[in-house]
Amino acid sequence: MSALGNIAAAQTAKRIGAYNAKVTRMESDFIKAKAEVNKKFYNNVTKPLLLKNQAKAKANLFVSSLRTGAEFREGTTPYDVMLENNVNQAFNVLIADYNSEMDANDQLNQSLMLEAQAQGQEYAGRMTARAQKFAAVGSLLSDANKIGVI
Repeated sequence: MSALGNIAAAQTAKRIGAYNAKVTRMESDFIKAKAEVNKKFYNNVTKPLLLKNQAKAKANLFVSSLRTGAEFREGTTPYDVMLENNVNQAFNVLIADYNSEMDANDQLNQSLMLEAQAQGQEYAGRMTARAQKFAAVGSLLSDANKIGVI
């Protein structure tokens, strides 16, 4: 009877491993999809909004500079302020691009780790099933030996 229990445990171990792997792969797929959505949202909404706000701020700074009556040409304070502002805005865009890329890479890495975990779950299920099958064979041989068949 022990052999039947071992065979049942083997089948159960394989099914549990496959189920856990399936759930983990679904989580991996969700994270990949989330990364794609986040990337599209950044490229289609966040970055254009950032650039639009920067353009508005640049125009406001330029108009404010002109309202002072100061001359706007190279080497003057208004020009230097505008140049510094442009550098800062470009740097802010670079930081936003970098953060978006790092977020996407992080999510991709998470999905890869989950895929590896899913493979491990399947392997563990197969190895447990194999061990249970060997135990079933051993139990059958032991029982056969006890009743004198072997």
